[in-house]
Amino acid sequence: MADNQEQAREQTTEKYLMLEEARLQIGDLVNLQTQSSDAIERYSVRLLGMSKGRSVLVTTPMIDGKYLLMREGQGFIVRAFSGKSAYAFPTQILKSVNTPYPYLHLAYPREVRSLVVRRGSRADVKVICAVTGYDDATLQAAGTIINLSIGGALMAVKQPLGEKGQRLIIKFKAIVNGIEAMLELNAVIRAINVDQTGETDTPYQLGIQFVDVSAEDSIPLLAFVYQELLEQSLGI
Repeated sequence: MADNQEQAREQTTEKYLMLEEARLQIGDLVNLQTQSSDAIERYSVRLLGMSKGRSVLVTTPMIDGKYLLMREGQGFIVRAFSGKSAYAFPTQILKSVNTPYPYLHLAYPREVRSLVVRRGSRADVKVICAVTGYDDATLQAAGTIINLSIGGALMAVKQPLGEKGQRLIIKFKAIVNGIEAMLELNAVIRAINVDQTGETDTPYQLGIQFVDVSAEDSIPLLAFVYQELLEQSLGI
């Protein structure tokens, strides 16, 4: 884990700034992550506003259509994404308000950690994916994406799926701020490596490049990569 965290730090440009300097907009989705629970929980909420030096207002988290009971003093890490930057800061609930609708006052941070991901930065992940042939309907396989960038990925599979230059379609699920997106990306095999130790049941590692990524898929892909790099950098 330490190596992964150090690699993630090398792949990002980090700085600290004031919250009002972050390019967050009213209505943006932000993520509240519990700090004290053994089982990490994340809640997706919307930013309602902020009063400098006083509080940050967000909607009360909901699960299955019901508002959660939130206690004052409960601590969170807030994570948000805007443009090419990811932001994070610790906070706690100052006040839980129920009228005229449920919302939370969070403690205003002294500073916010900002990470700008370098182009081509890869996040270590473990994401199950489905692979089909771009022009070969008979090619169907499962794989595991073991690192991921905006422009490509390293994928482990049980058997070879073609030569360099082979076009594939990669499908996988990305969850960002509690929102699930199913991505379907065109890809080209750029490198093939084989693990001959016999210690893994997915000995073929394919370096793939994403091509012709649609705007619909590029936004959740970008946010997912940023989220994973941010968590690794913070050691979350």
